[in-house]
Amino acid sequence: MPIRLSPILLAIMILVSPSFAADLQSGLTNLDQGNYEAAESQLSPLVEQGNAKAQYALGIIYLNGFLEEPKTGTATQLIRRAAEQGYLPAQTELARMYRTGEGVPQNFAKMADWYSRAAEQGDVGAQLFLADSFAYGYGVDRDLVKAYMWYEIAIQYWGPLAVRARDIIGGQMKPEDIAQAVTLAGNWLHERNR
Repeated sequence: MPIRLSPILLAIMILVSPSFAADLQSGLTNLDQGNYEAAESQLSPLVEQGNAKAQYALGIIYLNGFLEEPKTGTATQLIRRAAEQGYLPAQTELARMYRTGEGVPQNFAKMADWYSRAAEQGDVGAQLFLADSFAYGYGVDRDLVKAYMWYEIAIQYWGPLAVRARDIIGGQMKPEDIAQAVTLAGNWLHERNR
């Protein structure tokens, strides 16, 4: 009688398989070295198994047309699948695509949603874009408290750029709103660093 594995057990076995990790690393190395055909052949089976890193990498290959003309529809699907699994680089790439309209219709609400997900994971670029979204109402309701909060968080990496942006909107805020934003930023940073 054949042995039947549960989908969860099968997924765990695939994830811890040395060949799985080796194929992923080889595919990513080939991508970095510009060996796009080899990268595609190594990443494709992993994409079918649901590997977010492989989905993202193959999506980037297709989006940029490294093999032939860009396949923006396929690229977008792959990047979205990786983003939906919580893969941070895919989330920021999908947000960028919605911001610029590359491969998808430009949509600031979807841009802000994906930047928000990435910002919550600690992506510093996404934090700055999300702060701008709240400061100027790009895809979200304008909310200076949230904008100030995200600029305050982004200062950790962006320094003077975030300080200038924060201070511009701070000039439009009441002192109690600034205090609330600083508290929210402090709470977020405290939770993040626990």
